[in-house]
Amino acid sequence: MRLYPEQLPQHLKGGLAPCYFIYGDEPLLKMEALDQLRRTAREQGFDERHRFDADEGLDWDLVFDASQSLSLFSARQIIELHLPDKLDKTASERLRELLRQSHPDLLLLIAGPRLNQQQQKAAWFKALAEAGPLVPVTTPDARHLPRWLGQRLHRHGLQAEPDALHWLAYAFEGNLLALAGEIEKLSLLALPQPLTLAALQQQVQPHHHFNPFQLFDPLLQGKIKRACRILLQLRQEGVEAGMLCHLLARELDQLQQLQLGLQAGQSFHQAAAALHVWSSRQPLLQAALGRLPPSKLHQLQVMLAAADQAVAAFDDDEAWRWLYAVCVGFLDDHPLVISP
Repeated sequence: MRLYPEQLPQHLKGGLAPCYFIYGDEPLLKMEALDQLRRTAREQGFDERHRFDADEGLDWDLVFDASQSLSLFSARQIIELHLPDKLDKTASERLRELLRQSHPDLLLLIAGPRLNQQQQKAAWFKALAEAGPLVPVTTPDARHLPRWLGQRLHRHGLQAEPDALHWLAYAFEGNLLALAGEIEKLSLLALPQPLTLAALQQQVQPHHHFNPFQLFDPLLQGKIKRACRILLQLRQEGVEAGMLCHLLARELDQLQQLQLGLQAGQSFHQAAAALHVWSSRQPLLQAALGRLPPSKLHQLQVMLAAADQAVAAFDDDEAWRWLYAVCVGFLDDHPLVISP
């Protein structure tokens, strides 16, 4: 069963499952989900907690000893296990063994990073899915962030006018930890309700944050202003141009491979399946191919190669200029005037 963080309160009214796997790249939502599960567990008599990091240095015998021992002070306990980015064969086997030893007085809280499609096919992931609810935690995207923010404000007794709500979402996009702290601060200020744009701009300092992977969807959608804004913010945050060159090259190569599949007579879904493209991303890629002909894709790859050459020559400013030009090049099907 898959649960989202906002569904946890209703789920927990029916009692605790023996195991939960909370995974994803949103630190605030992961922390809050774990806190909610710990709090509910304490209310139900799970007074002892053992925390382990499943890295290469973990002594798994300590985990099993903790799971099977009962202290004089608590008959119920929590084993909290934090998984690394990649799970080796030994860790995978021991994790599955631990899941098989579950009992009513043991609650397993497993926390993990964001997982790709291949990792979600692994035996250890399937074992976790069978053992209890999966709780994915991801940052709300730009479309859903205002609604999430409105709910968050309501929990703190606050309201915001529509333009104020959208400005606040814009100001903290990708940085929910800072946003949560700002909402708590606003709740203490006793400002007139609903909050206005002028009031927020006077009280709040923007703290948006992006990761490199957030650059791709706006490019595929043709939302170039947003993509350029993200690109400039990534540079300010110290992201290396070489990393973006590598990630963009992979994205362009995937588009080109899909284009070749279509030219060979495959349907889009056949070509996407052959490349193991996630179903959630297929509409974005299909729309981008409808806007970007093969000649445009080739031109973008040439420009990206120029950016990569600038990185190799330690000319950072030149590399970022080419990256900016590549982003603008996703706008439409017209040939680019700028070329190496």
